[in-house]
Amino acid sequence: MDKIIYTLDTPVQFTPSRLVEELSFKTDMSVRDLRRLEGQQGSVGAGATLLSLLSGEPVELIDALSAHDFFKAQEMIRPFLKTILGTGAN
Repeated sequence: MDKIIYTLDTPVQFTPSRLVEELSFKTDMSVRDLRRLEGQQGSVGAGATLLSLLSGEPVELIDALSAHDFFKAQEMIRPFLKTILGTGAN
């Protein structure tokens, strides 16, 4: 399984003992992952859930990202998402 690494421009102090400086995203999804995306309201909510699923990190960590890092991480994984989700991932 391939991974895509994104280095955060603004690291997140997620817990007192855990500073997150990069996220690692898997490049494949299961049907279970796709089902968890169903019913997400709005593009930001769906994007946060998607980044959480692909990174294995809790959505609370994704919520703590700067908006800049959130959108850059989505942009970084977009090409691979097109192969999984079809042409609608843009």
